Amino acid sequence: MQDIRPKTQGFTLMELMAVMVIIGILFGIIFTGANYIFSAQEEKKAEAEIETISLSLKHFKSEHGDFPLADISDTEEQRGKILFMSLSGWLDAGGEEIEKNERGKSFLPSDSFTLGKMEGSDIESYTLTGDQLLGEIGEEEEIFMMDPWETPYVYEYPRSDGHSGYLLFSKGPNRKSSSFTSELTSTPEKEVIDEDNIPSTEPGKW
Repeated sequence: MQDIRPKTQGFTLMELMAVMVIIGILFGIIFTGANYIFSAQEEKKAEAEIETISLSLKHFKSEHGDFPLADISDTEEQRGKILFMSLSGWLDAGGEEIEKNERGKSFLPSDSFTLGKMEGSDIESYTLTGDQLLGEIGEEEEIFMMDPWETPYVYEYPRSDGHSGYLLFSKGPNRKSSSFTSELTSTPEKEVIDEDNIPSTEPGKW
């Protein structure tokens, strides 16, 4: 008796290749979309943290009469440490350590920033010890607030470029930016490395 049931046919090589290409395209779209969303979240986090630091600096000046002194003679990491310790309530505007029994509350929200520390030429995330939470950091320790790309927020006061107020920004995802060490007589040309700085107006007041 003849078998009249339809024969099952497998996928051809071309069909399998077409399916694999489609799957690859879909994965590419998903990865690109996820990467974009993650990048946007990091930028928003940096913007929010800079706004928080700016508000803390305003309160610090109201309390101490000026912003924390951290000029261009210090490294970025040293200036970052001065900024962190000052806004934590451990240093006055001139960088002098405040006696423990005279310290007020921190100007920063608690546990709101990721901290970093220099280990040789590398930056590593860092958690304060019990003694350090009391302000016992030590001169040799360079602990600072990091942006989402694990780079110190750039802080400088007074500004060496001649502009009033303080300099505060993130170098963004590329971790690079221009640096102006003398007074500017005109607005400098914005370099490619500054395109992702946060805010986008710094450090050249563009």
